[in-house]
Amino acid sequence: MTLDATLQQAVQHHQAGAFAEAEQLYRVILQAQPDHADANHQLGMLAVQLEQHAMGLPFLKAALDASPQREDIRRDYIRALELAGQPDEAARVRDAGPRHGTVANAGVRGLAEDFIDTITRLISQGDHANAEAVGRQMTQMLPEHGFGWKTLAHSALSRGDLDGARVPLQHAARLSPEDTSLHGHLNAANAMHDARALDSAGDYAGAEPLYRVVVASYPHYPDALHKLAVVLLRLRQPEGAIPLLQTAIGVNPHQPQYWLNYVDALLQAGQTRAAWIALEMGQQRGMSGPAVDALIQLMSSLPEGVTVRQSPLTEPSQAAADKAALTPVQAASGAPAAPARATHAAAAGEPRPSQKECDKAVAHFNQGRLEQAAAAGRSLTERFPSLPLGWKILGCGCYRLGQYDEAFGALRTANQLAPLDVEVLQAWTSILLGKGMHAEAESSCQAMLNIEPNNEHGHRIMGIVLLAQRRLKEAEQHTRQSLAANDDASGTHVTLGAILLHQGRQNDAAAAFRRALEVNPDHHVAFENLNFCLTHSEEIGPDELFAEHVRYAEQYEKPLKKKWLPHRNRKDTDRPLHIGFISGDFRAHAVMSFLEPMLEHLAKDKTLILHAYSNTTGEDHVTARLRPYFAHWHYIFGAADDVTAREIRADGIDILVDLAGHTAHNRLLAMARKPAPVQATWIGYPGTTGLSSIDYFLADRFWVPSDAFRDRFTEKIVYLPAVAPFQREALSPPVNGLPALRNGYVTFGSFNRIEKLRRDVIELWAQVLHAVPGSRMVLASMPKDSVPDELIEWFAGAGIPRERLEFKPRSSVAVYLQQHYHVDICLDTFPFTGLTTTMQALWMGVPTLTLPGRTVPGRSGVTALSHVGLQSFIADDRDDYVRKAAAHASDVPALAALRAGMRARCEQSPMFKPELIAASFTKALRVMWRRWCEGKPAESFDVAQLEDASLAPHADDRETADVAAR
Repeated sequence: MTLDATLQQAVQHHQAGAFAEAEQLYRVILQAQPDHADANHQLGMLAVQLEQHAMGLPFLKAALDASPQREDIRRDYIRALELAGQPDEAARVRDAGPRHGTVANAGVRGLAEDFIDTITRLISQGDHANAEAVGRQMTQMLPEHGFGWKTLAHSALSRGDLDGARVPLQHAARLSPEDTSLHGHLNAANAMHDARALDSAGDYAGAEPLYRVVVASYPHYPDALHKLAVVLLRLRQPEGAIPLLQTAIGVNPHQPQYWLNYVDALLQAGQTRAAWIALEMGQQRGMSGPAVDALIQLMSSLPEGVTVRQSPLTEPSQAAADKAALTPVQAASGAPAAPARATHAAAAGEPRPSQKECDKAVAHFNQGRLEQAAAAGRSLTERFPSLPLGWKILGCGCYRLGQYDEAFGALRTANQLAPLDVEVLQAWTSILLGKGMHAEAESSCQAMLNIEPNNEHGHRIMGIVLLAQRRLKEAEQHTRQSLAANDDASGTHVTLGAILLHQGRQNDAAAAFRRALEVNPDHHVAFENLNFCLTHSEEIGPDELFAEHVRYAEQYEKPLKKKWLPHRNRKDTDRPLHIGFISGDFRAHAVMSFLEPMLEHLAKDKTLILHAYSNTTGEDHVTARLRPYFAHWHYIFGAADDVTAREIRADGIDILVDLAGHTAHNRLLAMARKPAPVQATWIGYPGTTGLSSIDYFLADRFWVPSDAFRDRFTEKIVYLPAVAPFQREALSPPVNGLPALRNGYVTFGSFNRIEKLRRDVIELWAQVLHAVPGSRMVLASMPKDSVPDELIEWFAGAGIPRERLEFKPRSSVAVYLQQHYHVDICLDTFPFTGLTTTMQALWMGVPTLTLPGRTVPGRSGVTALSHVGLQSFIADDRDDYVRKAAAHASDVPALAALRAGMRARCEQSPMFKPELIAASFTKALRVMWRRWCEGKPAESFDVAQLEDASLAPHADDRETADVAAR
């Protein structure tokens, strides 16, 4: 059943074009059953599909050996042999099989249907590259079937490669004579071919109507537009050429030849001033050479000409206005270039706003009057839609106001109108990044760097874009290049610190965050990142870590406390409560794995009215799932902290629950303004916020076990039966058998974030590997671009060669969970242990060996393991860690039995009972609220110790009060 489920998952990935994931799962099956016919067949066909024909042959042969009666396998094997250049062997295999022509014909029909289904599915998913690859293979295996040729033709047409589409169109039209659309495309391709021939022969009058046929079919095909425009120039029709060249440049602004002919067309039309503008822009796009020099000499002799070294805009004042409109990302110096379309409109005498109006709009933005700036920009776009400045101000103003949908549209238009404006590119990149469109953001940022290769902000932003894609080495290079230009940029030091932390270089990251604070002591994000970074360090003691968090509050919260306002919430202890959850992670994120299971129960509770305050960028399918649970959804990303605090107060929130702490996209400084009478923090951060404005920290008895831990919180501790319920993946693979039974050796594993891996952690793991001879280790969640050299060096320094290690990159959830199939025991990190990773491993049948720390981050593993009764996997110290690892590894039957029964064990744990935690959470909220209504300060309590009748700690029971009211 396990192999069947894995095969089903693999085929789903294969059909979806997720080839890497499919290959991993097929190989998992073959490790367990090397003669598995379907896994061998599918893996062989995957190799053939990727044009690695020879690599697919052994798997196809194994499939046929396992199922010699399967004609579909025989057919695929024969075709693969032919593609691999082995016709004799293909003939032998063919002769060895049945000789029934009807079977063969049925096989061909089935193969065609398989190809068509796969191509159609890939196109529907937007995966055109793989659709084209499958189409090419279809033409090789079924050359007389029109669908493969049609796929190749459409792929070439979608790239604007009309020449490349011509031959596939000829085949497709011949094989599908009833498809009129194919004949239309073929006519255009033939017209382009014939027009080029006439054009080359100097027959411009003959080429013109043929080019017009192509442009009529493809009005945005830049090559045809350009060719037709050049023909018209040679026929002395510049007015007809100008709009064609403008459209071609709009589609492909990086083609210098388009710009050169555009300048020529403007000159021939007598538009000398516009020609100068186009010349400047063309030079910025790489236009150069003797032809440009000749144009400059010609234009310099014209009375209306201006020197090319002036502003790219016609009027210097307008250029100054464009330059002044800064973007949300600090703009670099230098005037932005104007687009051909906009400048041509001005040169042709189209209406323009007054200089006073432009100056006023720019002043609104630069002086922080964002509502007025957006309104002014909107007015400019409505009356002067071809003017980039209006779209620029509108987009940047809306971005700063958090109105991202309107900002997105405005900045897209500004970028289309002014493709060389570096400031627009900066803002456009930022909003693409915020929407999670990483590939598009990288492309936009690269365009900015192509224009200004030494732009410090461009390199900083590129570092952020690459960090989001986990390409950490590239991200570090760009960020350091930015710092080389300006070492006093605090934001860039923060970016570098984040990159270093993701590489597991905690000390270097902390130094970068401290440097950012040295440059700018008010950079609260740098301080928050520093606090988060320090929780990963064994070198800082618990008291010092607590002191850093308190120092954060002293610097940022203390100045706000004098502005706290009294709360007017109605002090009715039994009325429905308005509960707000504030987070930057209302999306596919580990925090939501704990919150979402509870929301279903909390949303049904008539005594609660739920509000979400989402500071989340890149909202996704999880966001869509979460929204219905909340009576009110407030999107606060980009809003100022004081504005957010006023909104929360106006909404009448009774209890506000933070889900982020000192992690990314938190709103601690909104909470520092005390917008709700009762405030708590939960799940998102394993430690104190340091803020006195937050009253409670929700935990369980394993996470915060004693006074020594409670004393390092500014908040009071509320004890739930478990810190939070865990939501397992709905499509989790089934638990497999213990790999050690098959391998003959034990495999340890780690799925923790790379920033948790430090030298002393690796050294302890190396001791474990030495104590268990023959054992191996799998380390997952590695960066996409490479395995950090430090990890390999640390293992080597501790005597563990590379051959005993297997590194796996970050992957999809399905593959991540399935990777547990290869692991017998997980090894936890320290001092920042794993909670989500430990819970995922438990659900996959894999226990985790953990070493408790002196702080709450060091007790996540203890919490997870204690709730499922696996205290034998909790070590007392480092020596005990090695002893316990060796002892468990030596008892393979016990590990196998534990693995088989792990899910049943999990289901008995309170961490897998959301209804229990939700009920306790609701009780805790009511106690918090009643204490505030009665004018009592916050106090620690244990929900399990409460009397249901009063929902309050026992006042006359000293022993109970000591437990319940700490």
